[in-house]
Amino acid sequence: MTQIAARRERPLPPSGILTPRLLKRVRRSILYALLLLAVFWSVFPLFWVFISSIKPDTETYAFEQTVWPQNPTIANYVTLFRITDFTLWLRNSAILAVTTTLAVVALASMGAYAMSRFKFRFFEYFGRLTLLAYMMPPIILVVPIFFILFKIKLTNSLLGLLLVYTGTRLPFGLWLLRSYFQGIPLELEEAAMVDGATRFQAFRKVILPQAVPGIISTSIFTFSVTWHEFLFASILLFSGSKQTLSAGVASFLSEDWIYSWGVLMAAGVMVSLPLVLFYAFLQRYLIAGWGGGSLKG
Repeated sequence: MTQIAARRERPLPPSGILTPRLLKRVRRSILYALLLLAVFWSVFPLFWVFISSIKPDTETYAFEQTVWPQNPTIANYVTLFRITDFTLWLRNSAILAVTTTLAVVALASMGAYAMSRFKFRFFEYFGRLTLLAYMMPPIILVVPIFFILFKIKLTNSLLGLLLVYTGTRLPFGLWLLRSYFQGIPLELEEAAMVDGATRFQAFRKVILPQAVPGIISTSIFTFSVTWHEFLFASILLFSGSKQTLSAGVASFLSEDWIYSWGVLMAAGVMVSLPLVLFYAFLQRYLIAGWGGGSLKG
């Protein structure tokens, strides 16, 4: 009875004051609105590039612009592959991006494991230098790298560009994977070695599965940066048959002339599409690696 009476005597909140539940809903609505705005801000340029790629040039240069094309066409994509060596550029970029990603992940995994497990003073200083090397602007490295490749006869060569890409992406891979390996309990590795596994077997079967999110993050970063790289490709490669996508597509642009905006937008779609597919393919493995944790060990 006393509890019922206390409930009856409890004053009701004024109608003008937000209740905690209503305040929580307002905050959540504001957060969702900001997230939708951020997504729109990021996706709209890609949407506009795609829409422009299926517009004829008559609509692209029209005074009154429309969002949706009045006469959609794929002629820009046909023209892109007909008048340029886009297929060849696509192949060169794919070879460089995939090979660089595999090399960086393999070398960074072994190097980061050694830096996180073996206690040497040199490794501590080397770990700090890796981040410093990554922060160095690429433009100041162009001339020294060019002369080095010229001396060993690797200019205008995909192999020379592969060595440059691997060397410039490796510091970031070491820095990122080192933090992942340091977060993996040492007891998991010691338990595997007690059961008879060698150190390399423990590294391959126990440590690497725990570092799947870091490996995938490094792969995505390395692949995307290598796929879009322009500076070294435009300077170290001379012949058109060895050009990459960024350097090849740049030939569409000049100070006072563009062949076709529709063809240029079609090239932009074709350059971005492999990255979207690559990320969509690896996303489920990235989430699975985050969710699995040490249960996989």
